Amino acid sequence: MVKLISMKIVNLEKNFFKIFLFIFFFTGSYYSLQTGISIDEWQEQRNWEYNVALFKHIISGKNLDPEFINYPDKYYGVGFQIVSQPIQFLLSEIILKLQNINFFGAHLIAKHFVVFLTFFLSGIFVYLIFKKIIKNSYFCITAAILYFLYPYLLGHGLFNPKDIPFLCFWIICTYISLNIFTDLLDNKDLKYSKVLIIAFLSSFLISIRISGTLIFIQYLFTFIVFLKLSEIKLNSFVKSTYKKILFFILLTFLFVYLLHPVYWLNPLLFFDAINYMGKHFNDVCTLTLGKCMFSKNLDPTYIPIWFLVKLPVIILIGLILLPLTEKKIFNNKNSNIIFATLLFSSFFIPIILTVFNVHLYDELRQILFLVPLIFIVGTISLYIFSKKIFYILSFLSILFFLIENIKIYPHQYVWFNTPSRVLNLSKNFELDYWGLSGRELSENISIINEQAVRKPCVLASPLWIIKPFLDEKLYSCFGIYQDIESGFPRPFLAVQNVRNLKKGKSYKCDTIYESKFNFLFTKEDIVTGRLIKCI
Repeated sequence: MVKLISMKIVNLEKNFFKIFLFIFFFTGSYYSLQTGISIDEWQEQRNWEYNVALFKHIISGKNLDPEFINYPDKYYGVGFQIVSQPIQFLLSEIILKLQNINFFGAHLIAKHFVVFLTFFLSGIFVYLIFKKIIKNSYFCITAAILYFLYPYLLGHGLFNPKDIPFLCFWIICTYISLNIFTDLLDNKDLKYSKVLIIAFLSSFLISIRISGTLIFIQYLFTFIVFLKLSEIKLNSFVKSTYKKILFFILLTFLFVYLLHPVYWLNPLLFFDAINYMGKHFNDVCTLTLGKCMFSKNLDPTYIPIWFLVKLPVIILIGLILLPLTEKKIFNNKNSNIIFATLLFSSFFIPIILTVFNVHLYDELRQILFLVPLIFIVGTISLYIFSKKIFYILSFLSILFFLIENIKIYPHQYVWFNTPSRVLNLSKNFELDYWGLSGRELSENISIINEQAVRKPCVLASPLWIIKPFLDEKLYSCFGIYQDIESGFPRPFLAVQNVRNLKKGKSYKCDTIYESKFNFLFTKEDIVTGRLIKCI
């Protein structure tokens, strides 16, 4: 009887989770298509066009288009776009019919659905990793829902075209690699099919960002832990699996080569790409705890500060409790290898990036892939310390996340945890570096000038976050925001957003609309954009 009741409870939990996933997927998909266009999306599309042009040039032998000769961003991967572009072409036609937007804008917005799909997929694999460590379905479902609703990640998951797909495939690679090594611990045979899968996924990860090469450091650590736990000598392991090791190495190099047309020109450019992207030319200043930290000379406190203000309180508590919970977590070989891997990547990859002075900017976006790993570590630690405290804090956090996701949409990616809100966030931290407020501001441009026969010129930087949402038959005069202090013919409207928000008032220019929101438990207005009229 008790067993029957237990089975019914488990089935009820699983059905509830399926319903949640169904509602979450369709709600998230819809709202991903309602967000604005970020500052990087035009450049992402440009990278795709470059790679298509390069592919045609190599295959047909025709001259490369002049606009793409000496293209500066040739090392940006487009692996994700191989998947997204066909879906974008299909979905953009529907968006054109339903939204007031031009074709180019609809094509960019269509990618948001594919981005959200990868975020959704990352949550599924986070859930599967939870299941490998904690054999309690109620915990795994609760922790997964917490992950899905975490505003900071969900906000990025609605549009971020580079960092979220990278995060997703890092999690997938982590899960598959851990499966391989736990199978080996259980004396199961390593099949060539699994070697093929992990080789392709690792290559695909690198095709999104060259920093995907860091996954091999994680693999190496997992391998070292495996050798220690299995008590197998390195020589013996290599002798028994050398063919599969060579198979993995060769396939990985082959897939990396195939997924990057630029390497078809010279495979050795792969090493140049690592150096180029690790020492990125863009010396951006990211306001961090009141200090302007430039990407080429980052303070060692940069990464810790951003994690402290972006991670949920429930995760921070779990991390603080790690010294008290680690012995209970490392209670069997499988848990040892899985949790040790997550712990290693969470703490040592940031150290590696700091030591080698890798150029980072715009808070955590280049290392966003570490957030799910830290999330898993902190969640499990808290659960092991006290199940009661975990469930109480999870319930409160989920309720808090739900309210705030509605309250601050579409700016969840700006989210800060509750303790950090005692600070003046606007003066201490970088906020809307994506420029997503462009859609709201452009809608207000149309409303304000609805009755005007002659539509004013509009200044914005970059233009593509505004232009797609304005009727091109009515608005044909545009300029960059930096022209606001020049001799640009007045009157005109100017969109002040992203880093331009820090600039003061210009001559004979007044704010006529502000895009803003505020977090729970704080009265501070987070301004994401201003519409300015200059006469």
